[in-house]
Amino acid sequence: MRRTLATVLCLPVLVTAGACGGSDGPATGLTTSATAAPGSTSATPAAKTADPPTAFDVAGAVALPSTALRANVAGSVVSKFAALRDRTAYIVTPTELTAVDVLTGQQKWTVPIDGEPGDPHGQSGPFVNPTGPRPPVVTGDLAVAAVPVVIPEKGTTPASVALSVVAAEPGKGTKKWQVDVPVSDDPYADAGNAVTQVVAVTGGAVIASYGKQDDHLTVALDPASGRTLWTRQDYEAGSVHGDIVVGTDYNVPENSSMTQATALDVTTGGQKWVAARESSQLTMIPADPALVVVNRTDYGTGHPFLLFLDPATGAEKVKLEGEGGFGSRAYGECLYDEQSVLLCQQDDVLTGYDARTAAKLWSLPDEAANRVAPGSVTAAWHGAVYGTTAGGQPLVLDAATGKDLSTEPGVVPVLVSEYAGIGVDDDGTPTAYPVKG
Repeated sequence: MRRTLATVLCLPVLVTAGACGGSDGPATGLTTSATAAPGSTSATPAAKTADPPTAFDVAGAVALPSTALRANVAGSVVSKFAALRDRTAYIVTPTELTAVDVLTGQQKWTVPIDGEPGDPHGQSGPFVNPTGPRPPVVTGDLAVAAVPVVIPEKGTTPASVALSVVAAEPGKGTKKWQVDVPVSDDPYADAGNAVTQVVAVTGGAVIASYGKQDDHLTVALDPASGRTLWTRQDYEAGSVHGDIVVGTDYNVPENSSMTQATALDVTTGGQKWVAARESSQLTMIPADPALVVVNRTDYGTGHPFLLFLDPATGAEKVKLEGEGGFGSRAYGECLYDEQSVLLCQQDDVLTGYDARTAAKLWSLPDEAANRVAPGSVTAAWHGAVYGTTAGGQPLVLDAATGKDLSTEPGVVPVLVSEYAGIGVDDDGTPTAYPVKG
């Protein structure tokens, strides 16, 4: 297998999402537990809500655990380890899954992740990198996270690295199950700087992936029991479209240095189609299930493209070529507003696309209207785009039109719900800001 580092975008919380395939027997290390840390007994304060919010209460800031986010020295968030659902942040660390009320800062529950952490310092230290666990996926029934663990040696069997997936009931924190799926039988393998991710939770499967250099694995687990449905090596899932999961396939017989997009059945792992062939880098961009969105770099020319594919067949519907770039996101960074718009920013140009048809809705800068592009885009949620102006001030745009929704939102959030926005304060501390007005 080749030495390639792949980083997959984090999928927004979806009830009907899933991932990639292959088949294998039951995974080792299945454990269950019915215990959890007791929740807070304090009275729940009244809360203001807005959908989407356009202003946040700076005076009401609530400090969150340092493990929720990681920021660089400039104060920009570079890694997210938390998912925000309503007024609760679900935070994954190398050793536990925790729920915190973002309006009070109080811990609601903690579920331990059994086993020796595979990357115990992956979320700490003075240096910032894009690896580590991706935010949990939370539905009405499950909160699920994935981290690397080390399976200790036993007799003459050496230690090995595994992908550990843990599921809890999101309200009370009751631990439902934990499954450790071996990633590599290499006794010298380690999980430092690996990317672990719960790609999706559907009614039929929990899909999780592991990626580091030449080790790539996806597993599908039964949501109720954690039983392994299938696994597939050399594959990282990226997005789900009904009963189809699409991911980056590193097993390309024609050329071991190439990648391609391969679609699989969510519950069986059976292969459906192959597209985006002869690629050097691929990233699946979670968006509306109506389209598969792929950030692709061509193997032969190095040119970046943004592809919109038919999820049923893999047929190319729209192809956009970028100006240049490097790596698995060479076309640019894209965010889905979890409603109807896909936002992509490349070479200081921000464009909104209809997430179901790929039709271009608007683009900034717009010289005719004397409007410039945002300096950065940090989040998109329910028709709103959050970021900064060219001068670094907080800004909210209308996702459907690109017009200004708010020029004084107060903060720059990276996670948003109807109750709050989460970002970092001036000291880089993860902080929740309640919705204002």
